[in-house]
Parts: sequence; structure tokens; C-alpha cells
Amino acid sequence: MSFPCIVKNTMAEMRSLSAAEITDLQNGIYKGVCLLGYYEKRDTPNPVIYHLSATLGTDDGGSIIEIGGIKLEHNFTHDLDVRYFGVKGNGTYNDTPFVLSYFNYVNANNLFWVVPGKFKVVVKQSFEIKTSGRCDGKFILRNENGDVSITIARKFNGEAVDISTWDTVKMKRGSLDVGFSNTGVANLYFDSEEILIDRDGTPSETSYKKKEFIRSVDGKLTTPLVCSYRQDSLNLQVLKVKKYIFEEPISIDNLSIETDGNLNEAKYLFVNRDNVTLNNPQIINKINNMGVVNVGAVALEIQECADVIINSPFIKGFRKAGVGYGIANYYSIGVIINDGNVVECRHGYTGRNSVDVTINRGVWEDGIDDHWTDRFTANNTIVKTGKGAAAFQFAGNDITLNSPIVNGSASIFFGIRLDTPSLGGIVNINNPVFNTKDSSNQSGTRDIYMFSYTSPGGNVGNAMLQKYAVDPKLPESLNIINPIINTDADLVYGFFLGVLNRAYTNIKNLKITDTILNAKPTTQYTAVQIIKDNVNQQDHNTNIEITGRLTTNALATTCVYLSSIDHTVFSRRANIYLTDCFGYGRVVFSGANLGTLIMDGGEINDFNTDRAEASLSNCNIQFKNVEWKGGKIDHLTHALFQNCVFTGNYVFPSVGSVSLVNSVKYAGVSGLPSNIVNSMNPPFA
Repeated sequence: MSFPCIVKNTMAEMRSLSAAEITDLQNGIYKGVCLLGYYEKRDTPNPVIYHLSATLGTDDGGSIIEIGGIKLEHNFTHDLDVRYFGVKGNGTYNDTPFVLSYFNYVNANNLFWVVPGKFKVVVKQSFEIKTSGRCDGKFILRNENGDVSITIARKFNGEAVDISTWDTVKMKRGSLDVGFSNTGVANLYFDSEEILIDRDGTPSETSYKKKEFIRSVDGKLTTPLVCSYRQDSLNLQVLKVKKYIFEEPISIDNLSIETDGNLNEAKYLFVNRDNVTLNNPQIINKINNMGVVNVGAVALEIQECADVIINSPFIKGFRKAGVGYGIANYYSIGVIINDGNVVECRHGYTGRNSVDVTINRGVWEDGIDDHWTDRFTANNTIVKTGKGAAAFQFAGNDITLNSPIVNGSASIFFGIRLDTPSLGGIVNINNPVFNTKDSSNQSGTRDIYMFSYTSPGGNVGNAMLQKYAVDPKLPESLNIINPIINTDADLVYGFFLGVLNRAYTNIKNLKITDTILNAKPTTQYTAVQIIKDNVNQQDHNTNIEITGRLTTNALATTCVYLSSIDHTVFSRRANIYLTDCFGYGRVVFSGANLGTLIMDGGEINDFNTDRAEASLSNCNIQFKNVEWKGGKIDHLTHALFQNCVFTGNYVFPSVGSVSLVNSVKYAGVSGLPSNIVNSMNPPFA
């Protein structure tokens, strides 16, 4: 014997069950209510049968309906469409209460959620998503009384870790064992009051603290610490550690968000959960995306989580002054962004206290601006820049850019952030293309830089006083490999180090290889320019290595230009190694700033001393297999020429300490002994 259902066309009809129908449900005459639609018949994908229920849950407008003292319930499964919870999605109706009930239900029951195509879901309150889903329509976030956002949230809250027994000696950068005791997989959030880096010129935020996410398995770290930490038994707030147990991976497809009403002060989409994949997310500022500055906050923020993958994001129109980021990534580890298209933003990407970040391909406008990241890699990215900007700005350690392309009118390809002036480890810039032109620059001199501080000319950081706890630093090693520069600038530099008015860690190793410069014939190009400061340049004497050919139509080219603040002091001298260098016009230095110069192979025109009074007697200067093509050799002493060919006209002003071995001269060379084939003088004799 079958028991029929009461059939209702709409939710309103079901909520209007008669007393007799309710009695028949209670007496078992009907097994339930068959609902054919929500607002009208057939506006839901399928009919839904609600059964009489003794649930303690409350009416949520979708799974539980309370009518006349009874509760009707339907347990949804599989792909749950928002229409079953009353979402209209017509772009004008306020769907907020229905969206909140819907996501409360899918989050609690771990269901896959679905927003159908062409739906425009208006939401006026923030809500959380904790499960996988698919959005074929869009959410319109309407800020009427305050910020409204969507958060990809954790299912499990973090819990404090007792670190009283941890070994302080082991809590150092690079450590994999700090004394953590745990069974299973967990991520640890280190939250310290220790200063990581002071921030210059920002009264509201004078310093960044040490914070980082670390992965662990069975009590051992599986990624090394990037900071060193201290403990204080009298002040337990110095370091706090929180444990987040493993969360199952979730994937969200096509999440589309548009702004409406007033702009948020904060963000629109938060990712605060581990193991999240976002496929094709889209966030558009529809209020004003026409390039007007000071509109639009941050589109997407990743914070306090691990292992997030974002595939093909499209973000447009976030330009608010001071923020205005497409993607902001804070306190995370293992973020991967593939094929992003982030345009009309003040900066396409920014980060802070993030570790192991990878950006693959995509278009990023206006620049990638990271306040502090350790182990950052960008592959085949295109960065669009505005006038005078820096395409990449960084603080942190160990940065790799593979085949980056910069288009626009930037002044700096890669800059060390001036307000957090610290960049360490190894920085690799491989096969960069720097396209920068400024058609509005009709007067004066325009200068551009492949690598420098973000204020490259003159004193850097007038506010960098001794009150700051952390000294600035340059990378231990910087490699600029095969750069291509296309520009209309008057002055072009590969690496530029000006004056810093406080002590800092100097660069140890600098390498530049084959370079192509397409510029004006009047452009002046210098591959490396360093102002030596024997007082403030700490820790390292710089080793400069330049190899390969400079291909350019610029007529004035300098391989290395060394200058000195004090030409009477001979400490902190640089070493220059030139290998098979072709296309460079000159090398400039003095005895006060040069330790060793060895040029093996290639060609050169001019040898210039920066200061003639700074003796070269303590310098090791050797030219081997070099063709001298015509120019001048200024104040030359204490140098070795071996297997060199002089094809240009030269006058040697001094020969007392010059040695030539197997070298060949032509008639235009004067000032040397008539027989120079085997002329050896100290210090080379």
C-alpha cells in the first residue's frame, strides 16, 4: 500500500499547509510534502519531498521547514543547487538570508555546492565556504552597511601548542626539529613579537614581526624554518605557536565576484584554509574600474594557511592608494598562482611573511610588489607597469625570476623595497626582457635600472636612522642572465648601488651575462655601477663577474664603474672578473675601490682611473687574450698584458710597473719599450 504525498507548487504554498493537512501528516496518511518549485512551479532542478521530522535543527528555508508546530525535513545530497534554498539570482533581489542558510547547510554537511549559470546572486553580508563547489553564475557583493566578503574557511580551528619544552637552540633558521610533539599531519603557525624588519617612513606600521607557516608530519617539520626565534619564560607572548590539523583538499570552480554599492575597506575574497584549489576565479570592481586612482581595495587575500593553488584568476580594477592589490598573500606557505590576468590594479600581487610562492605565467598590472617573501619563484610572467614604477619590488630571501617580461614605462626592473630594505640569499633573474618607453618624457634625462634600490640615485632612505633594529642588506648572490633591454632612456644601468646612509650588508657575488640593449645611439649604458663605502658596506667585498657579449647600438658603454666615497681608504674593495666580454667601451675604477681585475678574452677600448691619486700598487690587474680597439689607458700602473692585441692607438703614460707577455702592438701604440713581446716587470716578474 503506497502513501501519497501532499503536492505543493511553491514554498509559500507549503508554508500555508492547512490544519487538516498537518494532522494527516502526523497521522501518517501522507508520507510527506512534494514541493515542485520554490517561488514558482519547476524553478528548482527537481521536485523535493519533505518528511515529518523530530530534528532539533531550526528552520533554514531549505532543508528544514517549520509549519504550524511541525517540522518538515529533506536531507540533500550530491550537488546541491542554491535554488533549493530560495536563491533567486536575478541581480536585484536580496538573496542574503537564503545564501547564509544555504552555505551553513552545505558547510555542516560537507556537500558540493552549485550556483547555476547566469545567476546573479546579490549578497549584503559576509559568509563562509568550507566545501568544494562550482559557481557558473556570479556573486554581487553589495556593501551597504559595512564590508561584505566571502571567506574560504577552515572546518577546524587552530589550537595552541605548548612550547615550554622546545629546544631554543634548535629554533633557528633552517631547522627541521624544534621539539614539537604530535601524531599525524599538521601545519604550525609561528606568531612572534620579534621584529623581522623595520618599515621606514610608515608611522602606522613601523615594523613587521616574525610570522610563518610550517608543515609538519608526526612531530617533525617537513619544511625548514625561515626565521630564528627566541623564547622568554617570563614573557610567553614573545612567541606563540598554533597547530592546524590537516584539512582535506577542496576545489572551487569559477567563483565569480563583482562589487556593488560602496567599496570595501578590506577585501572581497579571503582564503584562510589549507589545501584549497581555486579554478578560474574572477573578481571585478564594477563600481569604478576606469583607471581612477584611490578606488578599490584588495580583491583576494590569502592569509594564515598552506598549500593554495589558484588557476587562471581574472581580477580587474583595484587601485586604492596605499593598498589596491589584486592578490595579497600573507603568512602562508606553498601558494601557487597559474596564468593570472590581474589588470588595472595598483599592484597585481603583494606578499608578506610568505614562503614558497610560485607564480607561473600570466599578466600582472601594475607590478609585483612583495614586502617580504622567502623562496619566491616567477616563471614566464608578463608585468605591465606605469610611469616611473618598479616592475618587481621585493624584501625577503631567495628570489628567482625565470623569463620575465616587463612592458610599460617602468624605471626599475627589479628593486629592493626602500621601506623594508632587505633582500638576502640568492637572487636569480634569468632571461629577462625589459621593455620600457616613456613618450611623455620630452625634456630632461630619463634613467632606468635592471636592479637597484627603489630610489637608486643619491642617498637612499633619509629616514633610515639608527633607531631601526634590522640593518639593510643586499643579496649574497645576484645573477642577471642574458637580459634584453628595449628602451628610449638616456641612462641605462644593469646593477646600481648608490649611497646608503647607514650600515648594511653588502652584495657578495654579482654576475651579468650576455646582454642585448636596443636604445638610442646617445644612450649611456653601464652594466655595473657601485659607489664604494668602506664604512657602511659591511661583511663582503663584492665579486663582480661579467661574461659574454653586449649587443647594442648605444655608443657610450661601460662594463664596470667603481667609485668611492673616500678615495684615501683601501678597504671594502671590489673584485672584477670579465670573461669573453665584447661590446663594452670602458672600465672605470681606482686603487681605492679595486682589489682584483682579471679580464680573460674579449675586447675593450678605455681603461679609466676614477681617481689618479689612489695608487694601483696593491691591485691585481691582468688582461689576457684581450683586443684593445682604440681609446685611452689612463694612469696605468701595476698591470699585466698577456697575449693581448692592440689594434687601436694608445699612449701608455707610465711603464714602470706594466708587464707585457706575448702581446702584439701596432704602430699607433706609444710609450712602451720597442720590444714588448717578453717584457716582465714587478709584481709579475
